[in-house]
Amino acid sequence: MDEVFNNITTSKIDAKLYRDILEHKDKVEKICIIVFCLLLFIFRGWIGFWLKYGVAFPSGYVRTSINVTDEPIQTNYLAEQRKEKTFTYNSFINDYNVKLTPQAHYEVSGRVLGTNYRLLMVRGFFYSSAPFNIGIGWDKLADRKFYNEYYDTYIGNSIYPRDKTYSSPLTREYLTTHFTHSYVLPASRNVFAALLKLTPKDNVKLEGELVDMAYKDITGYTYNYKTRLSRTNTSDPELFYVTSVQIGHYIYK
Repeated sequence: MDEVFNNITTSKIDAKLYRDILEHKDKVEKICIIVFCLLLFIFRGWIGFWLKYGVAFPSGYVRTSINVTDEPIQTNYLAEQRKEKTFTYNSFINDYNVKLTPQAHYEVSGRVLGTNYRLLMVRGFFYSSAPFNIGIGWDKLADRKFYNEYYDTYIGNSIYPRDKTYSSPLTREYLTTHFTHSYVLPASRNVFAALLKLTPKDNVKLEGELVDMAYKDITGYTYNYKTRLSRTNTSDPELFYVTSVQIGHYIYK
């Protein structure tokens, strides 16, 4: 039997309390949906980017491990070959179209010493086309224990080994000739996704071409960037159009 408080039965009180709870729950659900939709709108670029490039699919498998002691392999092209191989490259990040002129076939194997990725927040055609900064060392620099004892890696617009103890056992010449910092242009979506996987603990082999870049803006002005073709060249960047990535035993193309 219901009790009566101020002419209102307990059943009516319970019913009103239940309706209030449902209304509150409904408001909370609506607020959560609005916040979720707002977050989706704000971060739609990142979400779409990672859905597109977040997973790399192996194109092959090799039994042999990556050789991290040998020098890079570089085969320079003749003038006629450079002209024949010239093509238009489309940025994976925006609508920039860049003319690439391959200068040499290039393979480099070693340990990743540092990376700096410029992805959705890039500005200008250069970093839109070459969003990956990757530093790779080989031979003694690929020895993780040795490297960590004496060096760390400076990571910025440039990437290079930095003496940590001020008593480096290696000469500056050795560091220069056993390390490369590349501005990387991925050849495919899968190569792009594989490059995103790289971390400083990885041994990696990159294969592709060293390229010159040319971009003409809306005013008709052409920006030209020449790639470095020698370790002793410190004035030009190393522009690396990568067609194949090997991480461990898996190859991505």
